[in-house]
Amino acid sequence: MEIFTHISAYHWIALGLILLTAEMLGASGFLIGAAAAAFGMSVLAWLFSGLSVSAQITIYAIGSILSTILYFQLFKEAQSRPARPLLNNRAKRLIGHQFELSEDLTLGSARVQIGDTIWKVHSPEPLTKGTRVKVVATDKMSLEVAPL
Repeated sequence: MEIFTHISAYHWIALGLILLTAEMLGASGFLIGAAAAAFGMSVLAWLFSGLSVSAQITIYAIGSILSTILYFQLFKEAQSRPARPLLNNRAKRLIGHQFELSEDLTLGSARVQIGDTIWKVHSPEPLTKGTRVKVVATDKMSLEVAPL
């Protein structure tokens, strides 16, 4: 079979496309370096058509490892930081939200409805119904408010 005696630039391009397709199916970045090395190897195979199969595979293996390490070093910070850090923290998303109290805050605590949720709110001072307040902090599922 010719594949074992000669690998052309087209073979490397095909491998790169296959690896990119597999990456799109959910490999979490592990195949991007290998695909980049395959595309790089296709350029080398085109420029140096006399490279043996074993030399091409050795260069590809080294390039694949190096480009994968480089990829993860370059994008380490972006991968460790969530795109929407407050997505599942509804209380913290309300910090800065302003609303009017629907009942008196006696003894520094009351319950109010914000959107579709009833929240327990606290204030260091008693506040009367109708006071405009702003959420300044959260403690689990409780909101700390301050008058505006």
